[in-house]
Amino acid sequence: ALDEWDGLLNFLRAKGVELKSIERSGLVIPRESKEGYYDRFRDRIVFPIFDVKSQCVGFGARTMKDEKGAKYINSPDTPVYTKGHHLFGLQLTRHAIAKKDLAIVVEGYMDMIIPFQFGVDNIVASLGTALTTEQIRLLRRYTNNVVMLFDADAAGQAAIVRSLDVLIEQDMNVRVASLAAGEDPDTFIRKFGPGQFNQRIREARSLFDFKFEWLAKQFDPQNIE
Repeated sequence: ALDEWDGLLNFLRAKGVELKSIERSGLVIPRESKEGYYDRFRDRIVFPIFDVKSQCVGFGARTMKDEKGAKYINSPDTPVYTKGHHLFGLQLTRHAIAKKDLAIVVEGYMDMIIPFQFGVDNIVASLGTALTTEQIRLLRRYTNNVVMLFDADAAGQAAIVRSLDVLIEQDMNVRVASLAAGEDPDTFIRKFGPGQFNQRIREARSLFDFKFEWLAKQFDPQNIE
């Protein structure tokens, strides 16, 4: 996305797209102080989000600069996109997920893209959130077996914990794979290769082992409360 306030807006209008349609798409935001709109995504790398039929329904975008503000922003809910109803990359990997009867679930766009480029073809991303019921039901069309592989930081681990109960409620078989502190699936596979990556998936712990270990770090196991 260009580093301009109205680069995309002007481009779409020049193509004859109606302003109302551009606004409904979530690609522009109404100005607060005066009439008009400005581009939602500016000076960012943009990742298109597809549904399982390979139709583009929304976008995520990562900032190009290390500055204050949101690192990632996403399309808002629109007539064709509801966050939490889609899994990033599923249109590319659903057949492999069904064939292998296993889905590897990661957090972010690059965490899905880079392993996929290395040949990990049964992987999807949750679009940066804990899994929703709708996402799990979508996965369940192809498999009941899931390995969660989120970042090792507190936020990533907490997202796994929030997802676990929902996965169990939907009758999914869940295991949790671990990376060292500071690693994520993107950097890990580039550093160690697909062999080590797949080894971590094979060594994924059971849901209960993971949850007990996580809780033991939060609370004193010697104390009954």
